[in-house]
Amino acid sequence: MPIFSYRCKECNEITKVMHLIGEDLKDCPACKEENSLTKMLTKPYAQKKRAPTSSKTGDLTKKFIEENRKVLEQQKKEVREKTHDDT
Repeated sequence: MPIFSYRCKECNEITKVMHLIGEDLKDCPACKEENSLTKMLTKPYAQKKRAPTSSKTGDLTKKFIEENRKVLEQQKKEVREKTHDDT
């Protein structure tokens, strides 16, 4: 929902309001004067689209799992060798 700025003709107060594009605020919330607000020009806010990061995160996770799987297999092998050598 966009944020609009209004200036009161009577008290010169600037009010920022969030509402739909087709709506207009007419009465000043500061001085309570009726039909005193004029909509000011405001810069539209455009959010930049971000590149999807899930593939990068997924790739890093897979790499981490594979590396640790190799370490785990090596540790299992060493434990087996120690336990079978002791018996």
